[in-house]
Amino acid sequence: MIYLLYCTIGFIIGFGLIALRYLTYNDIISVSDLEKLLPESTSILGAVPLYKKKMKYSEVVVTESSKSRIAEAIRSIRSNMSFVNKNAKVIAISSSISGEGKTFVILNLAGMIAANGKKTVVLDLDLRKPKIHHGFNAENNDGMSNLISGLVTLEEVIKPSDIPNLDFITAGPIPPNPSELIQSKALEDVILGLREKYDIIMIDNPPVGIVSDGIKMLSEADIPLYVFKANYSKRVFVNRVEELIE
Repeated sequence: MIYLLYCTIGFIIGFGLIALRYLTYNDIISVSDLEKLLPESTSILGAVPLYKKKMKYSEVVVTESSKSRIAEAIRSIRSNMSFVNKNAKVIAISSSISGEGKTFVILNLAGMIAANGKKTVVLDLDLRKPKIHHGFNAENNDGMSNLISGLVTLEEVIKPSDIPNLDFITAGPIPPNPSELIQSKALEDVILGLREKYDIIMIDNPPVGIVSDGIKMLSEADIPLYVFKANYSKRVFVNRVEELIE
């Protein structure tokens, strides 16, 4: 009777925990989850596998091996982007919160595009929490914040990377008014100047689920990208995509 009683209690507790987990389930774990949740007007461009090698900051890894899983995934995303807009010059990326992988994706997309012979530049417009300079192992002394403020020229902030055809502009010193700088007419002039110099402009925006700084650039980009991370992003983050579309 004691064994029967404890087995019954164990089953009740076990199924109760399963039911609770099901009712409170809020994670995105696969592409199929996104397909069910996202609006029909959105396009899923692909999925990037987990990069198992530990790194302190996001960096370009697609150049290590052209046949790696990461390289094939990024190449697939690049190909699918051409179906969205084959003449795209400005590509902007964002996510809901920090840590979802937007900087990793934009850096490796840029590396793949540059490897195909396109003259490419990466801009760090995450003026609150810049990371691009870490990916290229560079200093963040002068950058976009100085450039938009008119303190330096475009030629002074463009830095070459170790990858042929790939340049970058760091965020620069964190300003007291990042939102005003990103939404200013001066930034539009910077983008126009870069359009004349480069084939592709890749923009790393701040996460728009936290701040609204990057919404303007997403709306003006030829291709806006939005990143979700498996077992990290929440299902409610999809609501932000619907809001942006509306």
